[in-house]
Amino acid sequence: MPPSREATAPQPPPEKSEKLVTVLVTGFGPFLHKFPVNSSWSIASTLPSIIPATKAHPIPIHIIVHHEPIRVAYKSVLDVVPPLLSNICPEPDIVLHIGLSTGRTFYTLEKGAHRIGYGAIADVDGYHFTDEEAKKQWPNLPSVLKTGFKTEDVWQRLRKELSHLDVDVRPSEDAGNFLCGFIYYTSMAEYYKLSEKERPVIFLHVPDLPTKDKLDQGREIACALIRALVESNKHFGAGNSTEENSDGEHIPGIRQETDANFSEVT
Repeated sequence: MPPSREATAPQPPPEKSEKLVTVLVTGFGPFLHKFPVNSSWSIASTLPSIIPATKAHPIPIHIIVHHEPIRVAYKSVLDVVPPLLSNICPEPDIVLHIGLSTGRTFYTLEKGAHRIGYGAIADVDGYHFTDEEAKKQWPNLPSVLKTGFKTEDVWQRLRKELSHLDVDVRPSEDAGNFLCGFIYYTSMAEYYKLSEKERPVIFLHVPDLPTKDKLDQGREIACALIRALVESNKHFGAGNSTEENSDGEHIPGIRQETDANFSEVT
């Protein structure tokens, strides 16, 4: 019996699938008496574990959220973050830290963080992290570390992703001089010790999100940022080859935002 037409018909080659990208996400715990639930953790803890590939976004993404919120305390960050980055499996391709900015009503994509300047405000344990401690913790590291991502490209991709939303998301030079800037610098410092160029870390400041609708929108923004980071990383990497700026100098095209985390602290 001759073979059927169906059996002999040429078959299209299978589509080449993109490599799975792993993203590590953290959020913070309670902050001040007014914020027993930190919006950064509310977002992080409810992110999907998988963002599947689509035609528009062909790279599948695996999101690993640290199993508990990071305590808003300097020693907790130092106890948790360096071992986490060293021991987590699979090793993350991208690290996203999310933190709460109580004095803002908008979101900010932070570009960099300082090594010193964390001694002015006590953490939730009443502890001040002095400049002397910072210099001992990170000897010979730059006074400012910038993310390795090409932030202008990430920003443009994020804006496109969020074009259907009425939401205020801004770029910012500096994550501030409290735990948000501290965890950002801590993570980038770990990568800097391995390679002075490769820093696949980013920080997102979120406002307080007291309602389900606002939290749902915050989660959508975080997912959009993760997709933007993954796709920008594919095209440009996270080696900071075109935007290296570890001396604190202003980057043209990126708006400077002041730290408003403590506008309500008395």
